[in-house]
Amino acid sequence: MTDHIDSEKSNRVGVIDVGSNSIRFVVFDNSMRMPNYFYNEKVMAGLGLDLAQTGKLHPKGKERALRALVRFGKIAKSMNLISLKAVATEAVRTASDGLIFCQTVLDKTGISLAPISGDEEAMLSAQGVLLGWPKASGLVCDIGGASMELAELNSGKIKRLCSSKLGPMTVLGKFSDPEKQWDYINSKFTHLINGFSEKTDALFLVGGAWRALAGLQMIRAGCPISVVHGYVVKPSDLFPTLHEVVKQTPEVLWENLNVSNSRIKLLPIAAKILLKILDSFEIEKIIFSSYGLREGLLYKSMPLSVRLNDPLIGAARIFEFDKARFPGFGDILYKWILPLFIDFDETSRRLIHAVCLIHDIHWRTHPDCRSEVCFESAIHINLGGLDHTGRVFLAWSLLHRYKAKPISKKHMKISKLLSTSQISLAETIGYLIRLGEVLSSSSSNHMGELLLTPNTLILKLDIKNKKIFGEGIAKRLQLVANSMDRSASLDYV
Repeated sequence: MTDHIDSEKSNRVGVIDVGSNSIRFVVFDNSMRMPNYFYNEKVMAGLGLDLAQTGKLHPKGKERALRALVRFGKIAKSMNLISLKAVATEAVRTASDGLIFCQTVLDKTGISLAPISGDEEAMLSAQGVLLGWPKASGLVCDIGGASMELAELNSGKIKRLCSSKLGPMTVLGKFSDPEKQWDYINSKFTHLINGFSEKTDALFLVGGAWRALAGLQMIRAGCPISVVHGYVVKPSDLFPTLHEVVKQTPEVLWENLNVSNSRIKLLPIAAKILLKILDSFEIEKIIFSSYGLREGLLYKSMPLSVRLNDPLIGAARIFEFDKARFPGFGDILYKWILPLFIDFDETSRRLIHAVCLIHDIHWRTHPDCRSEVCFESAIHINLGGLDHTGRVFLAWSLLHRYKAKPISKKHMKISKLLSTSQISLAETIGYLIRLGEVLSSSSSNHMGELLLTPNTLILKLDIKNKKIFGEGIAKRLQLVANSMDRSASLDYV
């Protein structure tokens, strides 16, 4: 059932990822550049348990996997998907009974399960990262249950691929003794990293074990945001957590993490592998990515012209057209604001653009709660190409879009992820949106022109429309000017 045909299809694409430890069924709402998760279900089947000893898929794992795939096949059929792609990774591709299992899946479910090579898996993981960071440079490391893949990125291009049987499940299956585990990991790395650049700006980590470690690091660091995707940490800050995990029992880890028992057992091995990676490469920063193989399959299906689009702006624009009162006004607002910040870097300008696009998506919320809802939404919204700092910038801007002094302990805690200059800029953007809203009534006809001098913020308005401009405009203009350490001038021309 690679492509379920029906008289009427939805715009949704299904992906089934049969891994060594888990099986995931994801349905993406096909909204061009961003992965919209319409449906997402995971089953911890454990196909790769004992694979290192037996060379075969685990009997109970096969039973659990088949039950899950029968269910997924029925759900996929009911959803009337454009397509359903099912791939299998290390356990199925290496097990002596892997192909027999694929045939059984086809016979019982109608799903054509395709084992992919290690290099294909590495490629798809790298493409998943590129879905979120189109111009990414660095090293991508995808860890599964039975294998680990590396890919080298250079300005959005994939330069090198490598796959190794270095998954935590494989290591644990071969050796129970911690020292022998270390010896095995060390022995595999010489070949694994051969040909890769020793120094890299960023290490993108993909896979459930990495995300679990990220969750623990975020708890230990007191991170005020729970979203793992886009979490950035320095290697030096991560080392204590990794060393602690290596020493911890599964029972202790279970108390701190919302992770399945089967994955908890693998975390100390995953921590050892990551320590070896950090010892083998000179890495500036670590970025955790929730986008991996499944998102890579979505990326692979996109035309090149779509792949090159900014995922943040694309996603924000989709939210605007779906939920805002006046779709398209976000771009008008950004164009009006941009002359004040034309010399800012690309990172700042794209964040400003994103704020403009999503500023009105919660207009249906009660006015008493609108600022808080906008704040929380920006922190947790499904946007690609965005790290934690970017999320807080959006949230802080939208908070000030509705309130001049929205201060609470929670707000202040989260705002610590921003620098003083970023806080100031976010507040200015929020005030500018307030001003633009009252000027425009969704149209650019009455918005006039913003000019900035060393000492003054000037708003030029058409004198023909003077009667429709109330005193609120002058107050909001002054608020913007104060945030920029300038005086305000309202000029009619």
